[in-house]
Formats: sequence, C-alpha cells, structure tokens
Amino acid sequence: MNLTNILNGHRKKNGETSIRLYVSYEGKQRYLPTGLSIPQKFWDKSKGEVKSSYALSKAYNRKLLLHKRKVEAFLLNGGNLEHYGKKEEKGSVLAFLEDYLDSNHGLKPSTVKGYRTAVKRLKEYAAYSGKDDILWSDINRQFYFGFSDWVTSNGANWSGLAKHLRVLKKVMRLGKEKELHDNDAYLQPWFKARENQKSTKIYLTQEEIGRIEMLDLSSMPALMRERDRFLIAYYFVMRFSDVVRLSRSNFFVQNGDTYLLYNSVKENTPATVPVKKAAWSICQAHNFNFNFTANQVANRLLKQIASMAGITQVVTQGSQTGPKCQFVTFHTARRSGATNLRLMGASLKTIADIGGWKKLSTVEIYLRASGMDSAILAKKLDFFK
Repeated sequence: MNLTNILNGHRKKNGETSIRLYVSYEGKQRYLPTGLSIPQKFWDKSKGEVKSSYALSKAYNRKLLLHKRKVEAFLLNGGNLEHYGKKEEKGSVLAFLEDYLDSNHGLKPSTVKGYRTAVKRLKEYAAYSGKDDILWSDINRQFYFGFSDWVTSNGANWSGLAKHLRVLKKVMRLGKEKELHDNDAYLQPWFKARENQKSTKIYLTQEEIGRIEMLDLSSMPALMRERDRFLIAYYFVMRFSDVVRLSRSNFFVQNGDTYLLYNSVKENTPATVPVKKAAWSICQAHNFNFNFTANQVANRLLKQIASMAGITQVVTQGSQTGPKCQFVTFHTARRSGATNLRLMGASLKTIADIGGWKKLSTVEIYLRASGMDSAILAKKLDFFK
C-alpha cells in the first residue's frame, strides 16, 4: 500500500494548487481530493507535507495525516479503492424513472410513450439477468453491452436500442444532478446510441406499393379503409400520429397545385408536401378523416393486405426471418416513401423537409434501399451505357 500526498491538482484562480492523496493498492491507483490547497512555494515535495513557514501548516498537516489514516483503515477493512468517497446510492434507476414519469415534467405524449417502453425493456432485462432491480451502480460497461445484445436479439434494431439508451443517459444525468449517485459510466465514449447503424426494417418497393394500390378490396371495407390510410402515409411520407390528425384545413392551393402543410407531432417540425392526384382522391373519398382504428389494429390488418398483394418473399429483419408481409406495419409506409424518393433521385434535404425530419443523419439511417436496388437504378444512367 502506498499513500502519498502530492501537489499536482488544479491551480485555482487565487494562485493556490490543490493537494491530493495518491493511493496505490492491490494494483489499482487513485488520486483522492483532500479539500486543501496552498501556494506551491509552501509545499515540501520530499516530505509530502506543508512547510512550517506556512501559517496554517500544523493544522493542514494534521488534516492530511487524518485523511491518510482514514483511507488506510477503509482499505484494510476490505474496502474497494474504486468505491472510496463515492456518494451513497439512494434508490434505483427504475424507481427514479417511474417517479419521473409520474410527475409532471411537460413531456409530450409521444416522449412519455418512449420512456415507458424503455422502462418495460429495462425491467425485462433485469428479470432476464436474474435481478429484481437496476441500481445506479449497475450501469457500467458490462451492463451496456449486455443490454445492447439482449435488446437487439429480441426483435429490436439499433435504432430502437438507441432510443432506450438516450432515455437511460438522461435518467443517469438527472440522477447525478440530484446527487443520487456518482456513476459516470454513461459519459464514457463506448456508452452511446449507435446512430451510425442502418435500420434493418423492411421497406416496400414501388412495384410492391403498386400491387397494394391495385387490390380490389371493395367487398372488404375495413381492409379498404386501412389500405387507403396506409397509402396516404406513403404518399405524404407521414407517421401514424400525423395521419390521424389530418383535416381539410391542412391543404392549400398555390399556382394551381395542391400542397399539404402540417406540423409533425414527434418533431414539432413543419412539413410541406406536394399532393398527387391519387392521394387527393383518397382524401376526398374519406372526407379527409383517417382517425379510425388504432395503430396496433392497423399493423395486424396491413399484414393481411400485404399477403393478399403477394408480398410473401422470404426476408430477414433483425434476427427474424419470414415472409415479407409478416414484417409490414403502418410505419413501413413512411420508410418506404422516404426510401423510394431517394432511389428516384430526391436529395436528403428534400426528403427531410417533406417528412418533417430535423436531422439529415436521421434520414440516412432511416433509408432502406440495398446496394442491389441502387445498382439496378444506376444501370439506367448514361454513365453505365
């Protein structure tokens, strides 16, 4: 065991330098703050103490000695050097997060939904790991990689994992601000949402969308309504939460052309979209009202519609493999619209503006065209003739 007082802390504005205790024990090293600082000229480096010429030398040296003995006793009694001086935990991550959601913090409904999903995932991972709870001290490198592997192995992609990690990082930050813990693991470079990962979710090609458009569902009104709402989401590159809020007042005419103007619920970002004839006909047929079944019901019916359209080739999404219709959800419309726009030559900026995205980097992650899709389109260019 080596305990040595040194003067190599941060120099303060008043010209004094902090005194720290260097500790080396069982292969581990730490620099512990003593709370004391003096002008450098009054420090005796060879003795590791304050020079007698300093007015408060006796008091300072006594405090340094007592601090050294306290650390020594802590280690000899089986204490972990890494834990010395750490703030005592007060509660758990899960309890704090649930209390935060139950309080009024002005969070948008969509944000609250994302937080509750993160809570559910964290509880499921705790149970999977054989734990009743997740404590502040549990959040470390091992937890990050274990949780990441578990989430992505259970149906979620990297984009979904990123949302859970952002919630966890915010909770860790809030907990530290309230002095509930002293864990900085969430600030480490490896603890980050993998935003550079491409989505593994499927998208529908223009040909597949055409098959859905051509389906005769006149004898099945429930399916026809759902198909039409899906196509509106595709034509306008919209989320479910935005489609159900559409009304006649969202449309306007300029220079003879019709446009849709709305504010994205999730991003609170305005988006202006050209309205094609097919989209206008569907809007009129439904009296501009698309607020009927819930998202979960839509997802179930759309799988049936995609199957009827013959979209049944075997594909892989995440860790699952099956007929493509099995993976179609309402959100597939928005992803497909963005991807097909890109394949047709639209810029990322154009797609972001139309779809109400704030960041171009988010659009890049979102796009699902494969290298082969792009190659087939590129073959038509003069460059390759």
